[in-house]
Amino acid sequence: MRLKIQLSYNNFTVPMSYQSILQGVIYSLLSKDELGDFYHNDGYHYDKKTFKCFTFSQLFGKYKIENKHLIFDDDFYFYISSLDEKFLKHIYKTILLNNSLLINKQQVKIKNISILNLQPFIGTKKICIETLSPMLIYSTKDNYSTYYRPSDKESLNFIINNIQDKCLAYHYPIKELVFKIDYIIYEKRRMMKFKNCFYECFMTKLEIETNFETLSLIYNCGLSSKNSCGFGMIDIAHEKSNISL
Repeated sequence: MRLKIQLSYNNFTVPMSYQSILQGVIYSLLSKDELGDFYHNDGYHYDKKTFKCFTFSQLFGKYKIENKHLIFDDDFYFYISSLDEKFLKHIYKTILLNNSLLINKQQVKIKNISILNLQPFIGTKKICIETLSPMLIYSTKDNYSTYYRPSDKESLNFIINNIQDKCLAYHYPIKELVFKIDYIIYEKRRMMKFKNCFYECFMTKLEIETNFETLSLIYNCGLSSKNSCGFGMIDIAHEKSNISL
């Protein structure tokens, strides 16, 4: 399930690396009780790995770049996605109770919030996906990280292993994991800074073969690594519909 949050603020300004700011806004929408603490500090675990339950997109809207900052004309929006409906319901209700959000010391008006979901299908299907935030594929050994393009031969195994780990961490049963990259339409390299770390990642568009269970997990949780830091959110053409919560 996914939320689209539409906002408005004249000349809204954020640094070009704003993912940690947006992550902080998402955490601020959660309660300060035990539930909020779980999502913020604990998360889901498998094999010494920790997975949070959400991912989020870049900001979308008309903007210009000045002094390493993005300045949006007026209206802009972003998406939050999660496999955990309780997480999204909490954010949804919090937004309904407020007229604005504080983002980077600017009181931004909330114009609308809508709910999106996938249309189920049976069997496997060839489908085109594209990233709404850059995909991060990497491995770490002896404190040294190696980054991979989606087209690198090692990438598919990392992606599939990541999906399997998420299934085990979230206790999300997939009878048959199906994820095959048939064709890479494009891959655009980005160097992204999150807090004090730089990551080599890629905006990409892929033709894949998958089933609904696998697609639902990557649609809701993100593709590959560090999704809760604003990496790996995907969109699927003609597979969304508005529903009520």
